[in-house]
Amino acid sequence: MKIVDSHPHIYSKNMDKFPSIKDPWQPGQPSSAEDLKKLMDENGVSKSVFIQTSTYYGFSNDYVIESANKFKSWATGVITLDPDNVSSINYLEKIVTSSNIRGLRGIKDSENRIKSNSVYKLWEKALELNIVVNCMVMDDINLAKEINQISKDLSPLKIVIDHCFMLNSVRKTKETLIALDLLSKNKNIFAKLTSGTHGSSRIFPHEDMYEPIRNVIHMFGSERCVWGSNFPNKLWSKGTNYQENLSFVSEKLGLSDFDKKNILSTVPLKLWFS
Repeated sequence: MKIVDSHPHIYSKNMDKFPSIKDPWQPGQPSSAEDLKKLMDENGVSKSVFIQTSTYYGFSNDYVIESANKFKSWATGVITLDPDNVSSINYLEKIVTSSNIRGLRGIKDSENRIKSNSVYKLWEKALELNIVVNCMVMDDINLAKEINQISKDLSPLKIVIDHCFMLNSVRKTKETLIALDLLSKNKNIFAKLTSGTHGSSRIFPHEDMYEPIRNVIHMFGSERCVWGSNFPNKLWSKGTNYQENLSFVSEKLGLSDFDKKNILSTVPLKLWFS
């Protein structure tokens, strides 16, 4: 089985070539593409989807693009663009058609909306280019109805809900699951199961997240779920290391071999590598 890490962030060591924003969120550990690959090899992970992180690079996607091109034998990339910037549409087309980028991180506009003209146009371009939109709205479950509508309007655009609206075990758990259940009815919406670690109030193996994550898998079916490591883990998963993040899905949830193969391999390969 070719395991795919659908959610690592990468950070260059070359600050001159790839400068950060002012006051960036530091990764807390060596986190270049090469550092990630070492952990992947140690844990039997074959491919990776680099996710550009705005908390470090803002809307600059240069490092993700360069790395996705350099390591295209085992990786691809997802870029983050400002929907309110009129040049984003042309930039997206240019980058997707000229490099190894297979996804757009879909964020809210300046008025905190998804169902707006600027977001629609950018996501329409993603549909035209046949790439995936990774919808990242943090825990704003009030946007579920807007995401639901845009998914219908732009079907068959594939939309992945990053971090499952920051699903966690202590705050808005029931409400978040209700929002996810609404979206699960749309066959072009997928769930990214990264909340097992950062949504927990306990140390690994995060037993308090077993039931919420199993509920998500039940809603969407394993045919529409993917796993991601949240690398670098010192920053994004409370220190739960790479191997533990993988074992949360591969072992701790007690999933069937069929479900594990879908979540870890079949589904992400179809989304970002087919």
